[in-house]
Amino acid sequence: MNFWEAQAKARSRTTLYVFVFLLLTVAIALLIEYVVRQLAKEGYTQPMPYLGFLFLGVTLLIAGFYYLSYKSQGGAFVAESLGGKKVLPNTQNLQEQQLLHIVQEIAIASGQPLPAVYVIESKEINAFAAGMKPENAAITVTRGTLTLLSRDELQGVVAHEFGHIYNADMKISMRLAAMVMGFMLILFLGVRLLEGSLLFGGRQRSQGSNPVVIVALVFLLAGALTWFCGAILRSMVSRQREYLADACAVQFTRNPDGIANALRKISKMQEVRDMPRTGMAYAHLYLDNHSSWSKIFATHPPVEKRIAAIEGRTYIPDEWLNPRS
Repeated sequence: MNFWEAQAKARSRTTLYVFVFLLLTVAIALLIEYVVRQLAKEGYTQPMPYLGFLFLGVTLLIAGFYYLSYKSQGGAFVAESLGGKKVLPNTQNLQEQQLLHIVQEIAIASGQPLPAVYVIESKEINAFAAGMKPENAAITVTRGTLTLLSRDELQGVVAHEFGHIYNADMKISMRLAAMVMGFMLILFLGVRLLEGSLLFGGRQRSQGSNPVVIVALVFLLAGALTWFCGAILRSMVSRQREYLADACAVQFTRNPDGIANALRKISKMQEVRDMPRTGMAYAHLYLDNHSSWSKIFATHPPVEKRIAAIEGRTYIPDEWLNPRS
């Protein structure tokens, strides 16, 4: 199995998952309208599916706001929102100088524009690429990445992030992040509606079912369901792209040991988790991230599987090659 076969398999799986993501949003909108009409009955008899449209409108509005922010400000918007500091060409820090040199090398090897480079003051080994297109991309690494990795390992990590740029993973990831933001606001809106209806709807409650309470509860449950399903789908999409980016890291550096050894060091530091909490919506962008809840929420494959795929020169997991095993 070569680089390009691995890339084709990852792309086909990603297309399927993104389609399911969009289908989920529409399905929940229809479900909201149906459930409210069944529960409220004569309390909600509008001829048009206004609540379904409201759900879609709010979700797409918030998603669109973040999407336009990503599009206009590029990867710098994400990097700076997580506290990243831009590395300037005249930096006197030797580690940052080496980072800039490596970024320049991989930009040439991959044929991509030179991205902005940021550093986050985090002790763990991690990195991410963000932006809507190569021209406004930004690569961010943690201080732990600069301190704990050798030059070859750092080169593998940077090449991995360039793989996300090369394969347009960033655009997919930014869209998924924007949609998850929309789902989170629906959940927040449901909570606020419920609080308001319980606080000011006492008279209506005494006269029977309160349609506002019903709408609030349905929106609350819909927000929780879409966030839950959206988080799972986002993780599934992200897991496919990580194998692809690992393959690109080898393709650009011609050194599988660089990215493999970096992943080994990450596996030995699983207890160190100090990435900014404000970046939860962007966790699928990271070089490595695992949920403490369940494997279905893990935005990245197990490090051991990634290393095995790299060292086996398959660049994809065994289950892709033997789906029935």
